Amino acid sequence: MLTFIDESGYPRPTDSTNNPVLLGVCIHENDIKPITNQIYKLKTSIYGKQDEIKSTKLIREATITKNRTNNKAYVEGMVDIITSYDTAIFAVIMDKPDTVIIVPEHHLPKQYYLLLKKVEFYCGHHHYGKAMMIFDEVHEEADRTLAEAITGFLFKTNFGRSFHHILEMPLFVSSAVTPAMQFADIFAGIIRHYYERELDHKLPENEFEHWLEKLFKKLYLLTENNLIPDSHFIEYGFQKMGKNFTYPTTKSFADFSNSK
Repeated sequence: MLTFIDESGYPRPTDSTNNPVLLGVCIHENDIKPITNQIYKLKTSIYGKQDEIKSTKLIREATITKNRTNNKAYVEGMVDIITSYDTAIFAVIMDKPDTVIIVPEHHLPKQYYLLLKKVEFYCGHHHYGKAMMIFDEVHEEADRTLAEAITGFLFKTNFGRSFHHILEMPLFVSSAVTPAMQFADIFAGIIRHYYERELDHKLPENEFEHWLEKLFKKLYLLTENNLIPDSHFIEYGFQKMGKNFTYPTTKSFADFSNSK
Protein backbone atom coordinates (compact mmCIF):
# COMPACT_ATOMS: atom_id res chain seq x y z
CA MET A 1 0.00 0.00 0.00
CA LEU A 2 1.29 3.45 -0.93
CA THR A 3 -0.01 6.48 0.96
CA PHE A 4 0.55 9.84 -0.71
CA ILE A 5 0.42 12.70 1.79
CA ASP A 6 0.16 16.44 1.27
CA GLU A 7 -1.19 19.46 3.09
CA SER A 8 -3.25 22.46 2.07
CA GLY A 9 -2.46 25.45 4.21
CA TYR A 10 -0.30 25.47 7.32
CA PRO A 11 -1.33 25.55 11.00
CA ARG A 12 0.16 28.86 11.99
CA PRO A 13 -1.38 32.21 13.01
CA THR A 14 0.07 34.09 10.03
CA ASP A 15 -1.19 31.68 7.37
CA SER A 16 -4.05 32.84 5.17
CA THR A 17 -5.97 29.58 5.56
CA ASN A 18 -8.46 29.08 8.39
CA ASN A 19 -8.72 25.30 8.13
CA PRO A 20 -5.43 23.74 7.05
CA VAL A 21 -5.74 20.11 6.00
CA LEU A 22 -3.36 17.16 6.08
CA LEU A 23 -4.51 14.41 3.75
CA GLY A 24 -3.43 10.94 2.70
CA VAL A 25 -4.49 8.91 -0.35
CA CYS A 26 -3.98 5.13 -0.06
CA ILE A 27 -3.39 3.34 -3.36
CA HIS A 28 -2.48 -0.30 -3.98
CA GLU A 29 0.91 -0.78 -5.63
CA ASN A 30 -0.57 -2.73 -8.56
CA ASP A 31 -2.85 0.20 -9.39
CA ILE A 32 -0.08 2.79 -9.66
CA LYS A 33 0.78 2.04 -13.30
CA PRO A 34 -2.78 2.26 -14.72
CA ILE A 35 -3.57 5.28 -12.52
CA THR A 36 -0.43 7.10 -13.63
CA ASN A 37 -1.30 6.34 -17.24
CA GLN A 38 -4.79 7.76 -16.77
CA ILE A 39 -3.41 10.94 -15.16
CA TYR A 40 -1.00 11.39 -18.08
CA LYS A 41 -3.79 10.96 -20.62
CA LEU A 42 -6.09 13.32 -18.71
CA LYS A 43 -3.49 16.07 -18.45
CA THR A 44 -2.43 15.71 -22.09
CA SER A 45 -6.01 15.80 -23.35
CA ILE A 46 -6.76 18.99 -21.38
CA TYR A 47 -3.53 20.95 -21.20
CA GLY A 48 -1.14 19.28 -23.58
CA LYS A 49 2.43 19.10 -22.30
CA GLN A 50 2.53 21.15 -19.12
CA ASP A 51 4.18 21.03 -15.72
CA GLU A 52 2.32 20.25 -12.51
CA ILE A 53 -0.68 22.42 -11.74
CA LYS A 54 -1.06 23.13 -8.03
CA SER A 55 -4.41 22.99 -6.27
CA THR A 56 -4.15 26.70 -5.41
CA LYS A 57 -4.72 27.43 -9.11
CA LEU A 58 -7.46 24.83 -9.49
CA ILE A 59 -9.66 24.95 -6.37
CA ARG A 60 -10.82 28.55 -6.42
CA GLU A 61 -13.86 30.55 -7.44
CA ALA A 62 -12.26 31.66 -10.69
CA THR A 63 -12.43 28.07 -11.91
CA ILE A 64 -16.21 28.44 -11.92
CA THR A 65 -16.95 32.15 -12.24
CA LYS A 66 -14.41 32.87 -14.99
CA ASN A 67 -15.25 29.76 -16.99
CA ARG A 68 -11.89 28.04 -16.48
CA THR A 69 -13.29 24.89 -18.08
CA ASN A 70 -9.91 23.19 -18.42
CA ASN A 71 -9.17 23.48 -14.70
CA LYS A 72 -12.67 22.30 -13.79
CA ALA A 73 -12.41 19.31 -16.12
CA TYR A 74 -8.99 18.38 -14.73
CA VAL A 75 -10.13 18.44 -11.10
CA GLU A 76 -13.24 16.43 -11.87
CA GLY A 77 -11.19 14.01 -13.95
CA MET A 78 -8.75 13.43 -11.08
CA VAL A 79 -11.65 12.74 -8.71
CA ASP A 80 -13.21 10.33 -11.22
CA ILE A 81 -9.91 8.47 -11.65
CA ILE A 82 -9.41 7.85 -7.93
CA THR A 83 -13.03 6.82 -7.34
CA SER A 84 -12.75 4.12 -10.01
CA TYR A 85 -10.15 2.19 -7.99
CA ASP A 86 -10.04 0.49 -4.60
CA THR A 87 -8.53 3.44 -2.75
CA ALA A 88 -9.02 5.23 0.55
CA ILE A 89 -8.69 8.84 1.65
CA PHE A 90 -8.05 10.12 5.17
CA ALA A 91 -7.87 13.73 6.32
CA VAL A 92 -7.17 15.80 9.42
CA ILE A 93 -8.88 19.19 9.39
CA MET A 94 -7.37 21.80 11.70
CA ASP A 95 -8.36 25.28 12.85
CA LYS A 96 -5.90 28.13 12.50
CA PRO A 97 -4.03 28.33 15.84
CA ASP A 98 -4.02 31.55 17.84
CA THR A 99 -0.33 31.23 18.74
CA VAL A 100 2.72 29.65 17.18
CA ILE A 101 2.78 25.89 17.72
CA ILE A 102 5.87 24.71 19.56
CA VAL A 103 6.71 21.10 18.70
CA PRO A 104 9.43 19.59 20.93
CA GLU A 105 12.49 18.40 19.04
CA HIS A 106 12.02 14.95 17.46
CA HIS A 107 8.30 14.94 18.36
CA LEU A 108 5.73 14.17 15.71
CA PRO A 109 3.17 16.98 15.22
CA LYS A 110 -0.27 15.81 16.25
CA GLN A 111 -1.87 16.04 12.81
CA TYR A 112 0.72 13.63 11.41
CA TYR A 113 0.22 11.18 14.26
CA LEU A 114 -3.55 11.28 13.67
CA LEU A 115 -3.14 10.61 9.95
CA LEU A 116 -0.70 7.74 10.52
CA LYS A 117 -3.13 6.26 13.03
CA LYS A 118 -5.93 6.24 10.46
CA VAL A 119 -3.75 4.46 7.90
CA GLU A 120 -2.62 1.97 10.56
CA PHE A 121 -6.18 1.00 11.48
CA TYR A 122 -7.26 0.92 7.84
CA CYS A 123 -4.49 -1.50 6.89
CA GLY A 124 -5.13 -3.61 9.97
CA HIS A 125 -8.87 -3.80 9.31
CA HIS A 126 -8.32 -5.01 5.74
CA HIS A 127 -5.32 -7.23 6.59
CA TYR A 128 -3.00 -5.29 4.32
CA GLY A 129 0.74 -5.38 4.79
CA LYS A 130 2.94 -2.34 5.23
CA ALA A 131 1.93 1.13 4.05
CA MET A 132 4.71 3.32 2.68
CA MET A 133 4.20 6.98 3.58
CA ILE A 134 5.12 9.23 0.66
CA PHE A 135 5.28 12.98 1.28
CA ASP A 136 5.47 15.92 -1.07
CA GLU A 137 8.98 17.23 -0.55
CA VAL A 138 9.39 20.72 0.92
CA HIS A 139 13.10 21.25 1.45
CA GLU A 140 15.85 19.07 2.85
CA GLU A 141 15.83 20.37 6.42
CA ALA A 142 12.06 20.24 6.84
CA ASP A 143 11.86 16.79 5.25
CA ARG A 144 14.62 15.45 7.48
CA THR A 145 12.94 16.86 10.59
CA LEU A 146 9.65 15.16 9.71
CA ALA A 147 11.36 11.88 8.82
CA GLU A 148 13.19 11.84 12.15
CA ALA A 149 9.96 12.62 14.00
CA ILE A 150 8.12 9.75 12.28
CA THR A 151 10.84 7.18 12.91
CA GLY A 152 11.24 8.44 16.48
CA PHE A 153 7.50 8.06 17.07
CA LEU A 154 7.46 4.53 15.62
CA PHE A 155 10.55 3.31 17.49
CA LYS A 156 10.70 5.31 20.72
CA THR A 157 7.11 5.59 21.94
CA ASN A 158 4.92 2.82 23.30
CA PHE A 159 2.10 3.96 21.08
CA GLY A 160 4.26 4.09 17.96
CA ARG A 161 5.72 0.66 18.63
CA SER A 162 2.19 -0.75 18.57
CA PHE A 163 1.89 0.22 14.90
CA HIS A 164 2.53 -2.76 12.62
CA HIS A 165 1.42 -1.45 9.23
CA ILE A 166 3.45 1.74 8.77
CA LEU A 167 6.74 1.23 6.94
CA GLU A 168 9.48 2.75 9.07
CA MET A 169 11.02 4.68 6.19
CA PRO A 170 9.03 7.65 4.85
CA LEU A 171 9.81 8.88 1.35
CA PHE A 172 9.85 12.45 0.06
CA VAL A 173 9.20 13.03 -3.63
CA SER A 174 8.50 15.90 -5.99
CA SER A 175 4.84 16.16 -6.93
CA ALA A 176 5.95 17.61 -10.26
CA VAL A 177 7.44 14.23 -11.26
CA THR A 178 5.21 11.92 -9.20
CA PRO A 179 1.72 12.12 -10.73
CA ALA A 180 -0.08 10.25 -7.94
CA MET A 181 1.10 12.89 -5.44
CA GLN A 182 -1.13 15.37 -7.26
CA PHE A 183 -4.17 13.51 -5.92
CA ALA A 184 -3.22 14.47 -2.36
CA ASP A 185 -2.55 18.08 -3.35
CA ILE A 186 -5.86 18.56 -5.18
CA PHE A 187 -8.00 16.62 -2.71
CA ALA A 188 -6.54 18.45 0.31
CA GLY A 189 -7.45 21.71 -1.43
CA ILE A 190 -11.03 20.56 -2.01
CA ILE A 191 -11.50 19.54 1.60
CA ARG A 192 -9.92 22.71 2.98
CA HIS A 193 -12.19 24.96 0.94
CA TYR A 194 -15.21 22.83 1.86
CA TYR A 195 -14.63 23.39 5.57
CA GLU A 196 -13.55 27.00 5.21
CA ARG A 197 -16.85 27.65 3.47
CA GLU A 198 -18.52 25.90 6.45
CA LEU A 199 -20.31 23.53 4.10
CA ASP A 200 -20.24 20.85 6.78
CA HIS A 201 -23.16 22.62 8.44
CA LYS A 202 -24.75 24.93 5.86
CA LEU A 203 -26.12 24.65 2.35
CA PRO A 204 -24.12 25.89 -0.65
CA GLU A 205 -24.91 29.48 -1.59
CA ASN A 206 -23.30 29.81 -5.01
CA GLU A 207 -22.04 27.77 -7.95
CA PHE A 208 -18.54 27.39 -6.54
CA GLU A 209 -19.86 26.02 -3.25
CA HIS A 210 -22.15 23.60 -5.09
CA TRP A 211 -19.10 22.38 -7.00
CA LEU A 212 -17.11 21.95 -3.78
CA GLU A 213 -19.95 19.99 -2.20
CA LYS A 214 -20.22 17.69 -5.21
CA LEU A 215 -16.48 16.96 -5.17
CA PHE A 216 -16.35 16.56 -1.39
CA LYS A 217 -19.18 14.00 -1.37
CA LYS A 218 -17.32 11.84 -3.88
CA LEU A 219 -14.14 11.96 -1.82
CA TYR A 220 -15.97 11.31 1.43
CA LEU A 221 -17.26 8.02 0.02
CA LEU A 222 -13.63 6.85 -0.09
CA THR A 223 -12.89 7.37 3.58
CA GLU A 224 -13.44 4.83 6.32
CA ASN A 225 -14.28 5.04 10.01
CA ASN A 226 -12.76 2.29 12.16
CA LEU A 227 -13.54 1.05 15.64
CA ILE A 228 -10.26 0.89 17.55
CA PRO A 229 -9.58 -2.66 18.80
CA ASP A 230 -10.50 -3.30 22.45
CA SER A 231 -12.17 0.08 22.85
CA HIS A 232 -15.37 1.95 22.07
CA PHE A 233 -13.54 4.75 20.29
CA ILE A 234 -14.26 5.34 16.60
CA GLU A 235 -11.40 6.55 14.45
CA TYR A 236 -13.04 8.88 11.94
CA GLY A 237 -11.62 9.00 8.43
CA PHE A 238 -12.16 12.75 8.18
CA GLN A 239 -11.36 14.24 11.59
CA LYS A 240 -11.79 17.83 12.73
CA MET A 241 -8.92 18.42 15.11
CA GLY A 242 -9.67 22.03 16.03
CA LYS A 243 -6.88 23.99 17.71
CA ASN A 244 -5.71 21.21 20.02
CA PHE A 245 -2.21 20.55 18.71
CA THR A 246 -0.81 18.92 21.87
CA TYR A 247 -1.01 15.34 23.05
CA PRO A 248 0.67 13.18 25.70
CA THR A 249 3.56 11.02 24.54
CA THR A 250 3.94 8.64 27.47
CA LYS A 251 0.49 7.07 27.77
CA SER A 252 -0.28 3.55 26.67
CA PHE A 253 -1.99 2.85 23.35
CA ALA A 254 -5.36 2.26 25.03
CA ASP A 255 -5.23 5.48 27.03
CA PHE A 256 -4.05 7.44 24.03
CA SER A 257 -6.74 6.05 21.76
CA ASN A 258 -9.45 7.41 24.00
CA SER A 259 -8.12 10.97 23.96
CA LYS A 260 -8.29 13.53 21.18
